[in-house]
Amino acid sequence: MTNEALAPLTAEGVKIVPRYDGNTLHVAISGAIEMRDPGQLLTPYWTSLDEYATHHSIHRVELDMRDLTFMNSSGILTLVRWITKAKTHDAQSAYKLVLQYDRNVTWQRTSIPTLAKLAPEVVVPAEINGY
Repeated sequence: MTNEALAPLTAEGVKIVPRYDGNTLHVAISGAIEMRDPGQLLTPYWTSLDEYATHHSIHRVELDMRDLTFMNSSGILTLVRWITKAKTHDAQSAYKLVLQYDRNVTWQRTSIPTLAKLAPEVVVPAEINGY
């Protein structure tokens, strides 16, 4: 797998920028996810990041959502699918998915801790207010 898997994604009001520093795959997401079916855009992208992490034996993926002002329920469902897939990895290819969020953003305060409860063995909620 090449670094093509780490290509940024910009579409329909959202921007995702991944960066691998040798230990952690950092993924910054900004804008708003309001499109009718974000799964068409996001599910293949999350899958490529998942494959990159498992292929390179990365054990920590940080998804920084502090600049994501809104994510509709269909967008949240794409994260549920990613988490569900991450739960299936064996110990060698498993990684922690750290969801960085700002509790001052209503959707993040209500949704991120709930996502973490889906798979506490995979998801780590990380409340980071501001910068």
